[in-house]
Amino acid sequence: MWALEGNFYLYCFNCLIFVEICNKLGFMKNGLKIGIPRALFFHTNARGYLAFFERLGVEVVLSPETNQRIFESGIALSIDESCLSVKIFMGHVKWLVGKCDKIFIPRIESFAFGENACPKFMGMYDIVKNTLDVELISFNINVNYGFKEQAAYIDLGRKLGFSKKESKAAYLAAKVAQEKYFDEQERVISKQLQSEKIKIAVVSHHYNTHDEFVGRAVIRSLRKHGVEVILACDLGSKYKERHKEFGEKTILWRFGKELMGATAWLVPQVDGIIVVSTFPCGPDSMMNEMLRLELKSVPMVQFVFDELQGQTGVETRIESFIDILNFKVLDNRVGEVADEQIG
Repeated sequence: MWALEGNFYLYCFNCLIFVEICNKLGFMKNGLKIGIPRALFFHTNARGYLAFFERLGVEVVLSPETNQRIFESGIALSIDESCLSVKIFMGHVKWLVGKCDKIFIPRIESFAFGENACPKFMGMYDIVKNTLDVELISFNINVNYGFKEQAAYIDLGRKLGFSKKESKAAYLAAKVAQEKYFDEQERVISKQLQSEKIKIAVVSHHYNTHDEFVGRAVIRSLRKHGVEVILACDLGSKYKERHKEFGEKTILWRFGKELMGATAWLVPQVDGIIVVSTFPCGPDSMMNEMLRLELKSVPMVQFVFDELQGQTGVETRIESFIDILNFKVLDNRVGEVADEQIG
């Protein structure tokens, strides 16, 4: 998994290097610098966004990994009721102020009829617009009201001064890059599931899983203990409809469906589940409770991060959880040997 994650960030780095070279050689068509916060939407659609702007030759300024300064500035800009993921996003936006011409903040409401994205995805553009004095650029994806993804990307390209044809070509490049990423992830996960190591699935959204102050703390600790870490979010939407196996047919939240469907597929193949979310996320609180009630065959532990969460508590709980899994695996193997001897 280290190799894949490394390839992912190497790809992002190479995209930025390519754009920087084009800029220095004068290949940029309009000279605009577009800032992208390394939070929320970026972690879900990173390859697609970078490929889109790269195809158009638009320079991208990407905020750094979440650090203490970004973390604290985001908290200062946010109301207490915002979840930690939104607070982190605000910190990344603040970091970009003054470093680019416009900051890209999409408004994502639904990818399919009858579904909704989390309210934070719907409202971040307006929250930022009313909090900071900064130029923004956006698109709106809301299939429930006829605003489809392709049209949204084409509209974004037109706002940047490109033709419909150029914008559509950039969109298609973005789709290919994003789908290729998920295909690669699925192949690696399939290989991981064949491992003899203890296998733990981390169930969390992309923007939590890959954030330095949230999911990466859990992932680093797990890898330090030598377990196979499988990231449920990296399965994308392929197993979305399997969320119904948890007994709930009316979940409206798209990303919750994806995670629950991926979890349903992973459960028979892993030794344990770790659920990671941020306080006080409403949709996740419902999803986490459903998982807790339905998951009977595999041990599960839940981490809910807020701005007061310390790393010491994470380490201690992970060590205890791995000890439990080790005993469970040992008991199963002893039982298998006993059955063979009796047979």
